[in-house]
Amino acid sequence: MDSNLYRYFYESLNSHDDVQKLSEKYNVCCGTLSSILNQKVVEDVKKSHYRFKRKEDKIVNEWRSGNSFLMLSQKYHYPATLISTLILENLGHSKKEIRLFYKNPKSIENNRIQNELLESLNADYFFSPRAHQLQEEKGKIGENIISFWLKKKSCDFTCEDEMRAEGCTGKTPDFLLRKSIKISGREVCWIESKALFGELKEHRNYEKKQFNEYADCFGEGLVIYWFGFETDILKEKSEGYQIADFEFFKKDVPEHVNKFLNYVIYW
Repeated sequence: MDSNLYRYFYESLNSHDDVQKLSEKYNVCCGTLSSILNQKVVEDVKKSHYRFKRKEDKIVNEWRSGNSFLMLSQKYHYPATLISTLILENLGHSKKEIRLFYKNPKSIENNRIQNELLESLNADYFFSPRAHQLQEEKGKIGENIISFWLKKKSCDFTCEDEMRAEGCTGKTPDFLLRKSIKISGREVCWIESKALFGELKEHRNYEKKQFNEYADCFGEGLVIYWFGFETDILKEKSEGYQIADFEFFKKDVPEHVNKFLNYVIYW
């Protein structure tokens, strides 16, 4: 995706309603737009964290005055789960207690907190335990498609979990091929699956912390950004790996890929 178009989508996406509208208008799959929206929300939270923390006492006092977790989330444009966590910590609950509350909100004796927490968790598609679970499921779907494709090609490989079980303690790619395969005229020894949109800034972090190390340890590799990537990445990426997206697998396993492209973290 051209970087200018990516920036347009990034600025235009503010809610899941925008995902559907832009998907229909520009014929871009919902999964790609949902991924961009999720990355935007996470980045906004990182940028605003310290400003938000300065308002902590004010927010807690507003909650004591009757404003719900969700009302405060909407007022301060901050994820409902994180608002809930801040207030619960100020009420004296430990991180362990709060994790238990999130796992089973109905165990909370205080009816107000129980009702407000249930409301918040149901409204937060980015930071709630359910959202994190679905993100993990999305990652597994991408890996399962690659595994299916490799088996279809009769490739012998080891996945990351198996490498860990065998005692590997260093950084490992999602798939290590026991025998390299040729892709675009180059021998590929490993594959890394990223169930997200490849944004340039985040790609640089992955390259530094993962891709370059994989290339040094295992040789040439292939990085899959399932929901597309900024084309500017191709202008500055290092040697040692290729980059592809869903199109690479679509001709071989179209039914799996098409379903994945419309995967949206929403319930």
